[in-house]
Amino acid sequence: ALELVRLLASVSPGDLNTVKLLSGGSEANEAAIKLTKQYHRQTGNPLKHKFIALYGSYHGATQGALSATGGKGRKAPFEPLTPGFIHVQPPYCYRCPYEKTYPACEVFCARTIEDVIVAEGPETVAGLIVEPIVNTAGVATPPPEYLPTLREICDRHNVLLIFDEIITGFGRTGHLFAADLYHTVPDILSCGKGMSSGYAPLAAVLVRDKIAAAFQGRAEDRVEFHHGHTYGGHPVASAAGIASIREILDRRLPEHAQKMGVRLRELLAEHLGPLGIVGDIRGPGLLVGVEFVRDPATRRRFDDRLAIGRRIGKAALRNGLLVRSDVHMVTFAPPLVVEEADLVAMVDILARSAREVLREL
Repeated sequence: ALELVRLLASVSPGDLNTVKLLSGGSEANEAAIKLTKQYHRQTGNPLKHKFIALYGSYHGATQGALSATGGKGRKAPFEPLTPGFIHVQPPYCYRCPYEKTYPACEVFCARTIEDVIVAEGPETVAGLIVEPIVNTAGVATPPPEYLPTLREICDRHNVLLIFDEIITGFGRTGHLFAADLYHTVPDILSCGKGMSSGYAPLAAVLVRDKIAAAFQGRAEDRVEFHHGHTYGGHPVASAAGIASIREILDRRLPEHAQKMGVRLRELLAEHLGPLGIVGDIRGPGLLVGVEFVRDPATRRRFDDRLAIGRRIGKAALRNGLLVRSDVHMVTFAPPLVVEEADLVAMVDILARSAREVLREL
């Protein structure tokens, strides 16, 4: 476990040098939320308890993580959840929820979060938790200024910025972390999934030095982080994590993902574009979403009841390709070791499946 901690600290962005090991993404985000609350309590701001999160996001299935989650379908069976979570619209430039156009908008979706903090009272807002790429909101990919703007806003109001990189971490975006892609260091970074490549249950929260300092002191001061799980730092899981991360680094898989991601987007445009139903192809590295529309010129969607994305996804599965699908989307997240021949085969199956579905309409 200590070897894994040292390895994580050595590759993490900025001064994210303190590591808490856990067993899964929900645990990691739960820990990030609790750590944020305890930090403010121990630094003289006990009223700070609210969190801002994004609609469409997914942060986990446990109580706090689910409260931060922005999808109503996952939350409805368990409401009311933990109070104090406020949601705002994600950075969805193709279909802006604020009806603005980038770059003329000057990244309004980020700037308006400061208005929310001020309206709620900065003395009550503890943290802002975001997925750098909002996967369940349709691979909502922010413009370059978005996350740096959030960093500036959080600094102005003493709000901790939390990146949920459970999906985007460890090479998925063409960089080891999406924080590197957007040149923004959060106060807390949650990671998992690719951390062990699925070979063992493993996750972590990475914490900046200035935040970690608030939890250092004498035993009798009781300022340690009051949070633990039975299998956090399990030696077998830690060994899997070390092996996975070293493989990712030694084989330069983030760079490979960046190269293959460019080719994937080219292939999708080449093979799906002629079908006349592709509105947008987006996402960095090997996290790529395809949004289907009835009319690309006007961006008019298919009727929700048709569930075009899910129908194409099911047809693809019958034809031998597993993709994530939603009402209007399919999403690719192939292994980081994928080669061009694999991408050609995947896109060929998807295009064939889309043609099958269109013939049925």
